[in-house]
Amino acid sequence: MFRRPAPPPAGAIPALLQAGLTAQRQGQAALAEQTYRQVLALDPRNADALQLLGLLAKQAGQMAAARDFMEKSLKINRRQPNVLSNLGNLHLAEGRPADALACYDAALALAPGNQDYLYHRAKSLHALGKLAEAEKAVQASLSRGGQHLPSLQLLALILFGQGRLAAAEAANRQVLALAPDNIIALNNLALTLRGQHRYSEAEPICRRAVALASAQKEPWLNLANVLSDLGHYEESIGALREVLRRDAFDRDAHRNLARRLWTLGRTADLFQAVDQMLRQWPDHPTALDIAAGIQAEFGRGEEALANSARAVTLAPDDPALQRRRADLLLRAGHLAEATPILRALTARLPQDKPLWNDLAVALTRQGEVAAAREAASRSLALDPYDQHAIALLATLDRLADPTALAERAAIDRCVGVFDLPTPAGWADREQFLADALAVLNRLHDTVNEPIHLTLRRGTQTSANLFAFRHDPPLVALREMILAQVQAYVAAMPADPAHPYFGRRRGGVRFAGSWSSRLRDGGFHTHHIHPEGWISGVFYLQVPPAADKAGQEGWLTFGVPNLGPEISLPALHAVQPRPGRLVLFPSFMWHGTVPFQDETPRITIAFDLVPD
Repeated sequence: MFRRPAPPPAGAIPALLQAGLTAQRQGQAALAEQTYRQVLALDPRNADALQLLGLLAKQAGQMAAARDFMEKSLKINRRQPNVLSNLGNLHLAEGRPADALACYDAALALAPGNQDYLYHRAKSLHALGKLAEAEKAVQASLSRGGQHLPSLQLLALILFGQGRLAAAEAANRQVLALAPDNIIALNNLALTLRGQHRYSEAEPICRRAVALASAQKEPWLNLANVLSDLGHYEESIGALREVLRRDAFDRDAHRNLARRLWTLGRTADLFQAVDQMLRQWPDHPTALDIAAGIQAEFGRGEEALANSARAVTLAPDDPALQRRRADLLLRAGHLAEATPILRALTARLPQDKPLWNDLAVALTRQGEVAAAREAASRSLALDPYDQHAIALLATLDRLADPTALAERAAIDRCVGVFDLPTPAGWADREQFLADALAVLNRLHDTVNEPIHLTLRRGTQTSANLFAFRHDPPLVALREMILAQVQAYVAAMPADPAHPYFGRRRGGVRFAGSWSSRLRDGGFHTHHIHPEGWISGVFYLQVPPAADKAGQEGWLTFGVPNLGPEISLPALHAVQPRPGRLVLFPSFMWHGTVPFQDETPRITIAFDLVPD
C-alpha cells in the first residue's frame, strides 16, 4: 500500500532556510547550497530554496543553472516579484534586455513603485536603445526618492546617449555632489565635457579619477583621449600603455595607440603592443581579432587575413569576429567569400545598418544591382538619413543610367560655392587668411596623416576645431561660415521627402570641424561624411598648381569609392581659391585631385547637422 511521506517537522524548513541564508551571507557558498538542497529533499517544490540556489549559481558564474532554478521557482509561485527581478538581472547580465524588461514589468505589476525594479526596468530600456522610454522609466525611479545614485548615473548615461550633453553634465555633477569620489560619475563627467569639446576642463576630472582608481582602465583611457585632444601626445601614449597593462585586450587602446604612433612618425613602434599580445596569447580569438584590425589598417593585409581566419576557427559563433572576417575579405577583393558571411550576419542582426551597407557594397561590386538595392534599402528603412545608404542608392541609380542625369541634377541643386568677404576687424582678406594660417600651422604638429581617414600625404588636426579654439580669426571664420550656411539652408526648397532638403529644421550645429594640410603629391580619397548632413570646406591656402591645366588640387564630385570593380568618372569639379567656401550634402561622393607643388594646400572642413 502506497504511503505518503511524513511531513517535515514543524519549523524545520524555515530553520534550514535561515541557516542557508546565514551561511550565504558569510561567504560559505558550499554550506549554503547543501542546506538549500536539504530543504528540497524535504519539500521538492519549495520556491524559496530554488530561487536561493539560483542566486548561488549566479554568484558562481553558472548562468544556465541559475536561470533554471529561478524559472522552476516561478513556475511553482509566479507571485514572487523579487525572483522576477533577479531573473531580469540575470537576463540583463547575459545581454538579453528584452527578456529582462518582461521580468521587470511582471515584478512591477506585483510591487508597483518599487524603486529597484523601476531602475532596472530603465536599465533594460537603455540597453535596448529605447532612450526616450528609458528616460521616463528612470525619472519614475527618481520620483520614489531623488537621491538614488544608480538612477542618477543611469539618467546621465541616457542623456549623453541622446546628445543632451549639458543635461548629462548636470546629472553627473548631481551624483558627485552626493558622492564626490564616485568613479563612474567622474568618468562620465569627463566624457560629457569632452563631448562638449571642453578638453581643458575634462583633464583635471580625468586625473582625479586616475588618482582615485589607478587600477581601473577606464580613467586611463579617458585621460589618454583628452590628452590627445589637447595635443599632449607623448603623455597620451603613456596613458594608453597604462590601459593595456590593465587590459591587454582593450580594442580602443590598441587602435588609438597605433594611430597616434603613426601620426607622430614612430612607425617602428606601431606593432609593438599587438605583437606582445600575440606572443602571450597566440590562440586567443580576441587577441587575433585585435591584431587583424591593426594589421589591416597599416598594410599587413595577408597577416590580418590569416589571424582573422584563425580567430573565427576558434570562436565560430562570435558575430564580431565574423564581421571582421567579412570586412577583410572585402578589402582583399574576395567578394564571393565575404557575401555569404554578410548574408548570415544580416539575418542574425537585422537591425544593424552597417552590415546592410556592407552587404550592399559587396553585391554592387559583383554586379548584383537589384540585390544591392534591396540591402541598401534595408539600411535606409532603419534610418532614413543614413548617409552611406543614400550614397549607395545614388551610385546604383547611376550604374543603371550612364548619363547620370539624376546625380548631375543633384549636384546642380545642392552644391553651393561662395567667395566669403573679409570679416570685420581685418583690413583685407589676405591679412585675415594670414592670421588664420598662423593659428592652423601651429596646430599641424604631427608628421603623418590619420591613416584611417581620407587624407593622403599631409596632416590633419584632431578634436573639433571650431568648438574648442577661440582664436579671433577662427571665431570670425566660424561666424562667417554659419551666416552663409543659414542663408544656404533658408534657400532650400520645401521638400520633406527629400534626403537632403527634408532635414531642414531651421538651426544647424557643427558635428565636427578640422584642418587639413596637404603637401606636395597630396590628395583626399573619394569619400562621404557619414556623421553629417551638410559638409563644407573653406580654402585658406591654395598651391599655384591649382591654376594650371589638369585641375590639380580641385574638389571633385561623383566618383564612388566602393572597390576597383566600380569605375565612374567625376561629374563636377570646383576650383579651390583662398577665401572660397563650398557646401554640399554629406552623402555626396567627393575627393581631390593630387597636385604637384611645394606650396601646401590648407583647408578647414566641417560637418553640420540640424539643430
